[in-house]
Amino acid sequence: MIDKIMASPHRALITLLSAWILAIIHQYLFYGNDLGVSYPIFVILLYVFMYLFARDRIRSFKLIDAFVAGVVLLLSLTFFLYDNELLRVLNFLVVPGLIILHMTYLMGRKQKQWWEIGLIGTAIDHLLPQAIRHWGTVGALAVRAGGRGIGKSQKTVVFKVLIGLVASLPILIVVITLLSSADGVFDQYLSGFPEWLNQLTLTPGLPRIIWMFIGGILLFGYVWGFVQPMQYEAEKRENAHWKSGAATTLDKRDHTYIYSPVDPLPKGQVTNKITPEPERTPVLRGPFRLDPIIVGTMLIVINCVYVMFVLVQFSYLFGAGEGHLPVDLSYAEYTRSGFAELILVTGINFFILIVALQFTRPSGKVGMIVHQALLLILVSCSAIMLYSAFMRLNLYEQAYGYTYIRFLVHAFMIFLALLLLIAGLRIRYTSIPLIRWYIVLALTAYVAVNYVGMDRRIAELNIERYRQTGNIDASYLAGLSADATPLLREFALKEYPDLKREMLERQAYLERDTSNRSWPSYNVAIHRAELEMSKLRTE
Repeated sequence: MIDKIMASPHRALITLLSAWILAIIHQYLFYGNDLGVSYPIFVILLYVFMYLFARDRIRSFKLIDAFVAGVVLLLSLTFFLYDNELLRVLNFLVVPGLIILHMTYLMGRKQKQWWEIGLIGTAIDHLLPQAIRHWGTVGALAVRAGGRGIGKSQKTVVFKVLIGLVASLPILIVVITLLSSADGVFDQYLSGFPEWLNQLTLTPGLPRIIWMFIGGILLFGYVWGFVQPMQYEAEKRENAHWKSGAATTLDKRDHTYIYSPVDPLPKGQVTNKITPEPERTPVLRGPFRLDPIIVGTMLIVINCVYVMFVLVQFSYLFGAGEGHLPVDLSYAEYTRSGFAELILVTGINFFILIVALQFTRPSGKVGMIVHQALLLILVSCSAIMLYSAFMRLNLYEQAYGYTYIRFLVHAFMIFLALLLLIAGLRIRYTSIPLIRWYIVLALTAYVAVNYVGMDRRIAELNIERYRQTGNIDASYLAGLSADATPLLREFALKEYPDLKREMLERQAYLERDTSNRSWPSYNVAIHRAELEMSKLRTE
């Protein structure tokens, strides 16, 4: 079946019709509905659509393809399983971006590696220029399909009629304006047209039809941009240059690539033929690398500052863990100073680490040992400061409670600690691909944050703090998403009755007009919260 579609002379038309079918499904799932189970359903259908109609452009599958597809599926399932508004907004942006990058890696006209920054440029190229140029293909397919059975002369007549209609529009505008000014009755008749147009616009089915029509064109243009990508003039000239017989030689002395013409004149042979001077081509040198002595000097100076900072302020950094705050500092001031260190110092240190590990020219054995030792000192100082900020945040939460922002900062610090661990391993084992590990870790960490149950965890920590200190912010707990409702209901009934009133005041938000909600908007967390709230009203 799929092979027949690939070999069919009507492949483009079949793809266009399938794109409109997918657009019909899209408007049914999303038009007038909240995001819910509809989101993962459409993501799966989109992958199937791209596979069916651009299969011949797909490179061989690798482990990273399964990993990215798994990340996309897990993130899309969060719209079905969870109700955290912040993560829903982020995922609404992240999931399409990952899909576009994944499609470009699988089927892009330029075979980029998944860790290359150039993949983003190729993805943008397929999303905009390559897709837009095929909007005209839709019109060509419609004319070709509608013109079957019509003779060539009849097509010419239709084309000329269309030209006449377009040419008459400016004249009609001028004439109608003059006649309306000359006759008031005629002007009244014409004034009725805008009201009729407004009624047509408000027809329930018209927005859906427009949605489906535009959606089908967009989907077709995107997939057909992979099937028949456009080659730019600069690329054509470059390909013509290589086909004309340019060869590449490598000068091993300085790793310089030199391009020379094929079939040079044999040594000692003389010819009277006047030959044009071969076109000079640019010399491509190896990738840019920093001198190890310069990098080593910079690391020594920076490490001296960090070591002095850690030694002089060691008691200041860790004293608060035992309840000893520096003089004249409150909990809030102490914590904010730690966050400033975290953001500024770790950001600078990671930049230095990546530059030193990825862009430093290799040196001798002794130089390599010194370089690794300096980088390990940098990583160690960064880890100490990160641990200090982690302790400060713990102290702040014990005093003021747990919130979204504090939870996410905790997660970010754990993520930075893992990045430091990978950097430390990369210093010792130079074969580790640092950027690739960082990308995989970032995607894994983001999925983990989505599935850890942030609202429920915040509720658990605040309840535990209440049991220890007797302090709690009931209004903030009642404002958590539907993910925390079962736990909060149990807590309100058994330990804190005042929370019941706060939760019932938010009942309207949790229900969100359930009578009109269709199945594409179904969400597990919201459904479970509604059941819990109905029980709470009767208890």
